[in-house]
Amino acid sequence: MRFAQPEFLWLLLGLPLVALAGWISVARKRRALRRFAGGADTLQRFTAGISPHRRAAKALLLQLALLASLLAVARPQWGKLVDEVKQAGVDVVVLMDTSLSMAAEDLAPSRLELARDEIDTLLDSLAGDRVALITFAGLPSLACPLTVDHGAVRLFLDAVEPEVVQVPGTALAEAIELGIQSFGDPDLGGADRSRALVLFTDGEDHEGGIDEVLPKLKRAGVVVHAVGVGTARGAPIPVNGESDGSGRFKKDAEGRLVTTRLDEAVLQQLAFETGGHYYAATAGAREVDELIQTIGGMAASEFGATLRTRYRERYQIPLGIALCALIAEALLGDPRRRRVRP
Repeated sequence: MRFAQPEFLWLLLGLPLVALAGWISVARKRRALRRFAGGADTLQRFTAGISPHRRAAKALLLQLALLASLLAVARPQWGKLVDEVKQAGVDVVVLMDTSLSMAAEDLAPSRLELARDEIDTLLDSLAGDRVALITFAGLPSLACPLTVDHGAVRLFLDAVEPEVVQVPGTALAEAIELGIQSFGDPDLGGADRSRALVLFTDGEDHEGGIDEVLPKLKRAGVVVHAVGVGTARGAPIPVNGESDGSGRFKKDAEGRLVTTRLDEAVLQQLAFETGGHYYAATAGAREVDELIQTIGGMAASEFGATLRTRYRERYQIPLGIALCALIAEALLGDPRRRRVRP
């Protein structure tokens, strides 16, 4: 046997205090009645018709009702039930661009920080959905596989920094291919699965290969939603994350300042070809609300089942005992039984 709310069992320690308080109250009433009657001899006239045994039984019944009520509140449980809980939702793979260009500050506080905040907001709305996180720059990396534990995704999300990228550039097509693999069997697409790939990138693609990856997306039944992070006017790229006005920005071989700009064309193509949507990132993050509604409108699909063990609730038993004790206490009178003489 176990109790679902064992903290209420501590209240049982107060039962002796309740009994003591009841005994003190009865004693005070008896002393007051003796003073009113004018002594112990006269007191017998007032108490002759009252049964002390019945009064004691009534007090015990009240104590029993209180004890049983506290046990019922603590929710005793015994006997196990095993339920199969089916899990259903949308599989969402988030691709986050961590190339050095994402450190640009044409969107405050920076492209990378804005993308991180928007992904964090997106996670809040995906309760019950499986989410994976892929970071990509010169090479893609599966930071967190598909999981319903969004706290784990946030741990990897918080650790993302553009400085950790060792291979320069942006390989968008390779990241998308890794995203397709992250969903599992690519042949279980279409009506069998609900899959969304969400891109957070400035659109710069140094490797190409988007035309080759589009058929794979369609075959796997993956819908691409792209969020373009950056502006058309662009911004210089801070070196080592420092843009404090000291002039430490990325320069080309001829010493000219390198400016990174948002390239929407490839992102719009990916979204259009797969039936998704393209959004331009804004300071107010209105696009995240639209993205949440779009993903929320996708049909949930079953992706697994877990066995959950639960205990049978038995609070009805002590609750029934308490009710019976209260009824018995109410029906039990305290007058003495009078013997009927023949």
